[in-house]
Amino acid sequence: MTHDADETGAAPATQPSTPAPQRSAAGKPGRPRSAPKQRNGLSTREEILQAASRLFGEQGYGKTTTRQIAEAVGIKQSTMYYHFADKRAILTSLLSSTVTPALEFANWLAAQDLDPVVRVCALVAFDLETLLRDRLNLHVVYHLPELEDDDFVPTRSAQTVLRDTYREFGRAAIATLHPPEGVADLARDVDLVFALVEASVSQRQWGGEGDRARYAESAVRGSLRLLGVDGSTVPDIITRAEAALARYRSTGRTPHLGRKGAAPGPDSGPATRSRPR
Repeated sequence: MTHDADETGAAPATQPSTPAPQRSAAGKPGRPRSAPKQRNGLSTREEILQAASRLFGEQGYGKTTTRQIAEAVGIKQSTMYYHFADKRAILTSLLSSTVTPALEFANWLAAQDLDPVVRVCALVAFDLETLLRDRLNLHVVYHLPELEDDDFVPTRSAQTVLRDTYREFGRAAIATLHPPEGVADLARDVDLVFALVEASVSQRQWGGEGDRARYAESAVRGSLRLLGVDGSTVPDIITRAEAALARYRSTGRTPHLGRKGAAPGPDSGPATRSRPR
Protein backbone atom coordinates (compact mmCIF):
# COMPACT_ATOMS: atom_id res chain seq x y z
CA MET A 1 0.00 0.00 0.00
CA THR A 2 1.55 3.36 -1.05
CA HIS A 3 1.40 6.19 1.47
CA ASP A 4 2.00 9.91 1.01
CA ALA A 5 5.10 11.73 2.12
CA ASP A 6 3.44 12.81 5.35
CA GLU A 7 3.42 9.25 6.62
CA THR A 8 6.33 7.74 8.52
CA GLY A 9 5.38 4.17 7.66
CA ALA A 10 5.51 3.21 11.34
CA ALA A 11 2.51 1.55 12.94
CA PRO A 12 0.63 3.91 15.22
CA ALA A 13 1.09 3.44 18.93
CA THR A 14 -1.77 1.56 20.56
CA GLN A 15 -3.23 3.09 23.69
CA PRO A 16 -4.33 0.65 26.38
CA SER A 17 -7.76 2.24 26.49
CA THR A 18 -8.37 2.02 22.73
CA PRO A 19 -11.60 0.07 22.13
CA ALA A 20 -11.70 -2.91 19.83
CA PRO A 21 -12.21 -2.00 16.13
CA GLN A 22 -15.79 -1.65 15.07
CA ARG A 23 -17.09 -3.76 12.23
CA SER A 24 -18.87 -2.44 9.17
CA ALA A 25 -22.09 -3.79 7.81
CA ALA A 26 -20.01 -5.96 5.49
CA GLY A 27 -18.25 -7.52 8.44
CA LYS A 28 -14.89 -5.86 7.74
CA PRO A 29 -12.97 -4.03 10.46
CA GLY A 30 -13.45 -0.30 10.58
CA ARG A 31 -12.36 2.53 12.88
CA PRO A 32 -14.35 5.25 14.60
CA ARG A 33 -14.40 8.73 13.13
CA SER A 34 -12.43 11.56 14.64
CA ALA A 35 -15.49 13.76 14.06
CA PRO A 36 -19.22 13.05 13.79
CA LYS A 37 -20.45 12.08 10.33
CA GLN A 38 -22.14 14.91 8.52
CA ARG A 39 -25.75 14.38 7.51
CA ASN A 40 -25.08 14.74 3.80
CA GLY A 41 -26.41 11.41 2.52
CA LEU A 42 -22.93 10.31 1.39
CA SER A 43 -21.10 7.17 2.37
CA THR A 44 -17.63 7.50 3.91
CA ARG A 45 -16.11 6.53 0.58
CA GLU A 46 -18.08 9.25 -1.22
CA GLU A 47 -17.11 11.79 1.44
CA ILE A 48 -13.45 10.97 0.85
CA LEU A 49 -13.87 11.46 -2.90
CA GLN A 50 -15.73 14.74 -2.38
CA ALA A 51 -13.09 16.10 0.01
CA ALA A 52 -10.25 14.99 -2.25
CA SER A 53 -11.85 16.63 -5.29
CA ARG A 54 -12.15 19.92 -3.43
CA LEU A 55 -8.58 19.82 -2.09
CA PHE A 56 -7.10 18.78 -5.44
CA GLY A 57 -8.81 21.79 -7.01
CA GLU A 58 -7.83 24.25 -4.28
CA GLN A 59 -4.18 23.35 -3.82
CA GLY A 60 -3.27 20.84 -6.52
CA TYR A 61 -2.91 17.08 -6.53
CA GLY A 62 0.80 17.08 -5.62
CA LYS A 63 0.38 19.30 -2.55
CA THR A 64 -2.63 17.44 -1.18
CA THR A 65 -1.87 14.66 1.27
CA THR A 66 -4.01 11.78 2.43
CA ARG A 67 -3.76 13.19 5.94
CA GLN A 68 -5.41 16.41 4.79
CA ILE A 69 -8.13 14.48 3.00
CA ALA A 70 -8.84 12.38 6.07
CA GLU A 71 -8.98 15.46 8.30
CA ALA A 72 -11.40 17.16 5.90
CA VAL A 73 -13.73 14.17 6.16
CA GLY A 74 -13.31 13.83 9.92
CA ILE A 75 -11.82 10.34 9.92
CA LYS A 76 -8.47 8.85 10.87
CA GLN A 77 -5.89 8.55 8.12
CA SER A 78 -5.74 4.79 8.68
CA THR A 79 -9.51 4.60 8.13
CA MET A 80 -9.10 6.26 4.74
CA TYR A 81 -6.72 3.48 3.69
CA TYR A 82 -9.53 1.03 4.39
CA HIS A 83 -11.30 2.57 1.37
CA PHE A 84 -8.37 3.58 -0.89
CA ALA A 85 -4.84 2.23 -1.18
CA ASP A 86 -3.32 5.66 -1.80
CA LYS A 87 -3.91 9.13 -3.19
CA ARG A 88 -3.54 7.95 -6.77
CA ALA A 89 -6.35 5.43 -6.23
CA ILE A 90 -8.59 8.29 -5.10
CA LEU A 91 -7.88 10.30 -8.26
CA THR A 92 -8.43 7.25 -10.45
CA SER A 93 -11.77 6.58 -8.77
CA LEU A 94 -12.82 10.21 -9.22
CA LEU A 95 -12.19 9.97 -12.93
CA SER A 96 -13.85 6.58 -13.32
CA SER A 97 -17.03 7.90 -11.73
CA THR A 98 -18.03 9.46 -15.08
CA VAL A 99 -16.76 7.16 -17.80
CA THR A 100 -17.69 3.85 -16.19
CA PRO A 101 -21.47 4.50 -16.10
CA ALA A 102 -21.48 5.76 -19.69
CA LEU A 103 -19.66 2.69 -20.98
CA GLU A 104 -21.95 0.36 -19.04
CA PHE A 105 -25.03 2.11 -20.42
CA ALA A 106 -23.62 2.09 -23.97
CA ASN A 107 -23.10 -1.67 -23.72
CA TRP A 108 -26.67 -2.08 -22.55
CA LEU A 109 -27.98 0.11 -25.38
CA ALA A 110 -26.05 -1.89 -27.97
CA ALA A 111 -27.90 -5.03 -26.88
CA GLN A 112 -31.35 -3.43 -27.17
CA ASP A 113 -33.62 -3.44 -30.20
CA LEU A 114 -33.66 0.32 -30.68
CA ASP A 115 -33.73 2.76 -33.54
CA PRO A 116 -30.05 3.85 -33.93
CA VAL A 117 -31.05 7.50 -33.58
CA VAL A 118 -32.84 6.77 -30.29
CA ARG A 119 -29.75 4.90 -29.12
CA VAL A 120 -27.54 7.94 -29.68
CA CYS A 121 -30.07 10.25 -28.04
CA ALA A 122 -30.32 8.04 -24.95
CA LEU A 123 -26.54 7.83 -24.55
CA VAL A 124 -26.14 11.59 -24.89
CA ALA A 125 -28.88 12.28 -22.34
CA PHE A 126 -27.48 9.73 -19.88
CA ASP A 127 -23.91 10.98 -20.20
CA LEU A 128 -24.92 14.61 -19.79
CA GLU A 129 -26.91 13.83 -16.67
CA THR A 130 -23.96 11.99 -15.16
CA LEU A 131 -21.60 14.89 -15.84
CA LEU A 132 -23.87 17.78 -14.95
CA ARG A 133 -25.34 16.35 -11.76
CA ASP A 134 -22.21 14.91 -10.14
CA ARG A 135 -21.63 15.69 -6.48
CA LEU A 136 -17.84 15.89 -6.78
CA ASN A 137 -17.30 19.00 -8.93
CA LEU A 138 -15.16 16.96 -11.28
CA HIS A 139 -14.73 19.84 -13.71
CA VAL A 140 -11.86 20.92 -11.45
CA VAL A 141 -10.22 17.49 -11.37
CA TYR A 142 -10.22 17.19 -15.15
CA HIS A 143 -7.88 20.19 -15.41
CA LEU A 144 -5.21 18.79 -13.08
CA PRO A 145 -1.79 18.93 -14.83
CA GLU A 146 -0.95 15.48 -13.46
CA LEU A 147 -3.41 13.97 -15.93
CA GLU A 148 -0.93 14.76 -18.71
CA ASP A 149 1.54 12.35 -17.12
CA ASP A 150 2.13 9.06 -18.95
CA ASP A 151 1.21 7.25 -15.73
CA PHE A 152 -2.39 8.27 -16.39
CA VAL A 153 -2.59 6.79 -19.88
CA PRO A 154 -5.61 4.65 -18.81
CA THR A 155 -7.56 7.84 -18.23
CA ARG A 156 -7.19 8.64 -21.91
CA SER A 157 -7.57 5.14 -23.32
CA ALA A 158 -10.97 4.59 -21.70
CA GLN A 159 -12.16 7.94 -22.97
CA THR A 160 -11.09 6.82 -26.43
CA VAL A 161 -13.26 3.70 -26.10
CA LEU A 162 -16.26 5.85 -25.24
CA ARG A 163 -15.53 8.27 -28.09
CA ASP A 164 -15.36 5.35 -30.52
CA THR A 165 -18.68 4.09 -29.17
CA TYR A 166 -20.26 7.49 -29.82
CA ARG A 167 -18.77 7.39 -33.32
CA GLU A 168 -20.17 3.93 -34.02
CA PHE A 169 -23.64 4.84 -32.72
CA GLY A 170 -23.60 8.12 -34.65
CA ARG A 171 -22.60 6.57 -37.97
CA ALA A 172 -25.28 3.91 -37.61
CA ALA A 173 -27.87 6.64 -36.98
CA ILE A 174 -26.74 8.68 -39.98
CA ALA A 175 -26.94 5.61 -42.23
CA THR A 176 -30.62 5.13 -41.34
CA LEU A 177 -31.49 8.80 -41.81
CA HIS A 178 -29.88 9.74 -45.10
CA PRO A 179 -29.28 8.37 -48.60
CA PRO A 180 -25.84 6.83 -49.24
CA GLU A 181 -24.53 9.92 -51.03
CA GLY A 182 -25.18 12.06 -47.95
CA VAL A 183 -23.81 9.70 -45.31
CA ALA A 184 -20.10 10.28 -45.90
CA ASP A 185 -20.39 14.05 -45.58
CA LEU A 186 -22.24 13.91 -42.25
CA ALA A 187 -20.06 11.09 -40.93
CA ARG A 188 -16.97 13.31 -41.18
CA ASP A 189 -18.31 15.46 -38.36
CA VAL A 190 -19.90 12.76 -36.24
CA ASP A 191 -17.29 13.21 -33.47
CA LEU A 192 -18.86 16.59 -32.75
CA VAL A 193 -21.62 14.76 -30.86
CA PHE A 194 -19.07 13.45 -28.36
CA ALA A 195 -17.36 16.85 -28.26
CA LEU A 196 -20.66 18.52 -27.39
CA VAL A 197 -21.10 16.19 -24.42
CA GLU A 198 -17.48 16.72 -23.35
CA ALA A 199 -18.00 20.48 -23.35
CA SER A 200 -20.57 20.11 -20.58
CA VAL A 201 -17.73 19.70 -18.05
CA SER A 202 -16.93 23.40 -18.32
CA GLN A 203 -20.60 24.30 -18.03
CA ARG A 204 -20.77 22.40 -14.74
CA GLN A 205 -18.85 25.12 -12.93
CA TRP A 206 -21.38 27.91 -13.40
CA GLY A 207 -25.09 28.35 -13.03
CA GLY A 208 -27.54 26.45 -10.92
CA GLU A 209 -29.52 23.26 -11.34
CA GLY A 210 -31.96 24.92 -13.73
CA ASP A 211 -29.15 26.23 -15.93
CA ARG A 212 -27.57 22.79 -16.16
CA ALA A 213 -30.92 21.19 -17.01
CA ARG A 214 -31.47 23.68 -19.83
CA TYR A 215 -27.96 23.08 -21.11
CA ALA A 216 -28.56 19.33 -21.16
CA GLU A 217 -31.81 19.73 -23.07
CA SER A 218 -30.11 21.97 -25.63
CA ALA A 219 -27.17 19.59 -25.98
CA VAL A 220 -29.49 16.65 -26.65
CA ARG A 221 -31.34 18.57 -29.35
CA GLY A 222 -28.03 19.83 -30.76
CA SER A 223 -26.68 16.29 -30.98
CA LEU A 224 -29.67 15.23 -33.05
CA ARG A 225 -29.23 18.19 -35.36
CA LEU A 226 -25.57 17.23 -35.90
CA LEU A 227 -26.83 13.88 -37.14
CA GLY A 228 -29.18 15.61 -39.56
CA VAL A 229 -32.39 14.61 -37.78
CA ASP A 230 -35.54 16.29 -39.08
CA GLY A 231 -36.61 18.81 -36.43
CA SER A 232 -40.21 17.63 -36.50
CA THR A 233 -39.15 14.17 -35.29
CA VAL A 234 -36.93 15.36 -32.43
CA PRO A 235 -39.63 15.34 -29.69
CA ASP A 236 -40.61 11.76 -30.52
CA ILE A 237 -36.99 10.60 -30.53
CA ILE A 238 -36.38 12.21 -27.15
CA THR A 239 -39.51 10.57 -25.73
CA ARG A 240 -38.37 7.15 -26.93
CA ALA A 241 -34.88 7.74 -25.56
CA GLU A 242 -36.34 8.65 -22.18
CA ALA A 243 -38.33 5.40 -22.22
CA ALA A 244 -35.10 3.47 -22.84
CA LEU A 245 -33.45 5.32 -19.96
CA ALA A 246 -36.35 4.43 -17.69
CA ARG A 247 -36.03 0.75 -18.60
CA TYR A 248 -32.32 0.84 -17.81
CA ARG A 249 -32.87 2.52 -14.47
CA SER A 250 -35.51 -0.05 -13.60
CA THR A 251 -32.74 -2.65 -13.68
CA GLY A 252 -31.11 -0.90 -10.73
CA ARG A 253 -28.03 0.23 -12.66
CA THR A 254 -27.44 3.94 -12.21
CA PRO A 255 -24.48 6.31 -12.69
CA HIS A 256 -21.72 5.97 -10.07
CA LEU A 257 -21.80 9.11 -7.93
CA GLY A 258 -23.41 11.06 -10.75
CA ARG A 259 -26.84 10.58 -9.18
CA LYS A 260 -27.77 8.26 -6.32
CA GLY A 261 -25.75 5.26 -7.45
CA ALA A 262 -23.05 3.68 -5.33
CA ALA A 263 -19.43 4.57 -5.89
CA PRO A 264 -17.25 2.22 -7.91
CA GLY A 265 -15.51 -0.40 -5.82
CA PRO A 266 -11.74 -0.39 -5.25
CA ASP A 267 -11.29 -2.96 -8.00
CA SER A 268 -13.33 -1.13 -10.58
CA GLY A 269 -10.32 -1.03 -12.89
CA PRO A 270 -8.83 1.60 -15.16
CA ALA A 271 -11.97 2.71 -16.94
CA THR A 272 -11.44 6.43 -16.33
CA ARG A 273 -12.35 9.58 -18.14
CA SER A 274 -9.96 12.46 -18.46
CA ARG A 275 -11.88 15.52 -19.61
CA PRO A 276 -11.35 17.62 -21.55
CA ARG A 277 -8.62 16.61 -23.99
